[in-house]
Amino acid sequence: MSTRPAQIVLARHGRPDLPVEARQPICGREIGRWYRRYDASGIVADVDAPPALWEAARAAGCVVASDSRRAIESAARLIPADAIRVEASLREVGLPESLDSSLRLSPMVWVFIARAAQMLDRHDDEGGRVAVRSRAARVAGTLAQLAHDHHRVVAIGHGWFNRFVARELRRQGWHGPRFVPSGYWSSVTYEREPDRATTG
Repeated sequence: MSTRPAQIVLARHGRPDLPVEARQPICGREIGRWYRRYDASGIVADVDAPPALWEAARAAGCVVASDSRRAIESAARLIPADAIRVEASLREVGLPESLDSSLRLSPMVWVFIARAAQMLDRHDDEGGRVAVRSRAARVAGTLAQLAHDHHRVVAIGHGWFNRFVARELRRQGWHGPRFVPSGYWSSVTYEREPDRATTG
């Protein structure tokens, strides 16, 4: 058995290739329609992954991606597409279909407002705090098992949900930063000694 620490690298996908109209101000009632357009987008072609992430992916025994197009395309910039393991459970937390406001703001402002509202919601729906943390705990367990099997796993996910996965990894005994960067192509590494790398 290897004596090297098992590693989980959490990364965010590359910059989405959004049409100009998807970057224009919207009202709160349009957030669901805007998010569907965002969720269907791929990534821009002219921005490469940083060298550190590229090297981590090529040294990994397993590269996992959310089933979102932008995550799969990002993973395919790092390794051959047929080597990517797709995990739907890594998907980003969805947004409400509508926020009851006719005020027009930047889509990113509405995303921030929607996320704040979701974190105040204790109900067990898909975007509520309880459901998100429960899914993150399951994902953390899956990544821990993959890291045990492959030594290093790179997971290409999403800015918001990665924060919850990182929190659960730390709760399960993995060592790494509390702060998870949210920039496109950003990544953070968590480690655990071999005899503690499985969930049991």
